Amino acid sequence: MRRPTRAQLLRRRSLAAVLLVVAAALAWGLLARDSSGPSTTSATTTTAAVSITTTTAATSAPPTTRSTGVFLPDASPPGPVVGVGPLRTYRVEVEDGSGVAVEEFTAEVERILSDPRGWTSADGISLQRITGPEAEMTVTLATPGTVDLLCYPLDTDGDVSCAQEGRAIINVRRWQEGAAPSQLPLGSYREYLISHEVGHVLGHHHVPCPGPDVLAPVMVQQTLGIAPCAPNPWPAPDALAG
Repeated sequence: MRRPTRAQLLRRRSLAAVLLVVAAALAWGLLARDSSGPSTTSATTTTAAVSITTTTAATSAPPTTRSTGVFLPDASPPGPVVGVGPLRTYRVEVEDGSGVAVEEFTAEVERILSDPRGWTSADGISLQRITGPEAEMTVTLATPGTVDLLCYPLDTDGDVSCAQEGRAIINVRRWQEGAAPSQLPLGSYREYLISHEVGHVLGHHHVPCPGPDVLAPVMVQQTLGIAPCAPNPWPAPDALAG
């Protein structure tokens, strides 16, 4: 074996230094992330593929999913304006490989956000689903590995959802499986999940349970548990459903 030259030694030392910096940055990110957080910035409307170099939770992801980073946008005609007040627009997209049809997810998102028990009543706003890049918010359904990348530096750990940069990013694992600690059946848990993450995009922060047997505010992290509150999927549960 030939002895390395001085130039080769210098290159190896430089590479080692870079690897140490990257490792330190990753370690800091794992310590500093949170499971979900508020975002009030403008919506991200890019539908091109994102670069995926790792799939943190690929081994434990539902077997029918694969992270592609390619998002299929809802292309149906715009929905009606729902509610009274300042208009907020949103669009819907689904990651190719999530195992969920974009039409199916879009219909559920629109149903939930159009319900009178939702943010239209709680915030006194109106909402409309549109398809163009001018939408203020994006509701994205993605695989666990892609969620981790889109939510960084928040720590979703391949398991939970988040809100980032005008995007409510829904983890397909939770969409398909629900979350037992919430004590909500799957349909109600989906209503909670969309309402909670969109609430972050609208500027709402996490809140604690206000007291025993009180309906949990929708911004309680019900995915992780609700005690001593009672489960609740809606921002305005007392509003009359249409």
